[in-house]
Amino acid sequence: MSPEDLRRISEVRALVANGKAREQRESRRLKLQEIADAVGVTPVTVYRWERGITTPRGAAALRLAEVLEITASAV
Repeated sequence: MSPEDLRRISEVRALVANGKAREQRESRRLKLQEIADAVGVTPVTVYRWERGITTPRGAAALRLAEVLEITASAV
């Protein structure tokens, strides 16, 4: 895993923790199922991430970052 990957994972985890990931999804008018399909997880998994029950990890966190178009300035 590259330093850039670690940065993106950290960013997406911060967005999930502060509720911004859900806000971004909703502002883009995306459904849980659509995010789940794009990331390769179940809608329940996305729901749990957005509510702070679990944390996205590894490849799924990177895919979520890509889907939400996470950048350093988004955090």
